[in-house]
Amino acid sequence: MSGARPPLSDVAATVENVKIAAPRLRTQLEAAAPEVVEDEERLTDLDLADVDLSDLEAEHVEISGCRLSRSKLAGSDLDKLIVVDTELTQCDLANSRWSDVALTRVAISGSRMIGFAGPGAVLQHVTIRDTVLDFASFRFAKFVKVELADCRLQSADLVSADLTGTVFRRCDLSGVEFSQVKAAKAVFVDCTWDGAKGLASLAGATVAASSPIDTLTFTSAVTVAAGITLAHPDDLE
Repeated sequence: MSGARPPLSDVAATVENVKIAAPRLRTQLEAAAPEVVEDEERLTDLDLADVDLSDLEAEHVEISGCRLSRSKLAGSDLDKLIVVDTELTQCDLANSRWSDVALTRVAISGSRMIGFAGPGAVLQHVTIRDTVLDFASFRFAKFVKVELADCRLQSADLVSADLTGTVFRRCDLSGVEFSQVKAAKAVFVDCTWDGAKGLASLAGATVAASSPIDTLTFTSAVTVAAGITLAHPDDLE
């Protein structure tokens, strides 16, 4: 973790200036319950409540201006999916694979994303709140103006992801793999770090913790990652 540390006032200003655009949805959406979605299909301005699209397989689908609530996309395989101006609330995306997905102005809350895989994903103006992402994978993903709050990411895989400027608030990052990430100006606030790996790659990030225990856990993990052994003087007599 080399380099001069920016003043905390600058860090606070940076976080405050991360303006994440909310999804732009029409006031009135058309209720729909599609049972099948084909390749290159467009779902536009729809209210998709309690829809079951589990195990869906399709390519080049576009979801725009939609609200998904309590819907199931678990086990779906959607290649080059485009999601724009969309809200997902209490949805099940567990064990889905969305390769090269592009999410723009998307809000996800109260959802289940255990085992979700988004290799090569591009997330722009995205908020993810109160969502479980255990074992999720975002290898080589790019995060642009993204905030995760009150999420659980136990054993998630962020290898080679670009987290520049991303904000994590009160997230459980236990066992997360951060190897080879880009983390300049990323901010981690009151997160849990037990067993997190690759923390030496978080150069340029800021970690803030209200709890001394969380600070110690993070410091110890970074020390181990750097190959440094901490000991008490009495142990070396």
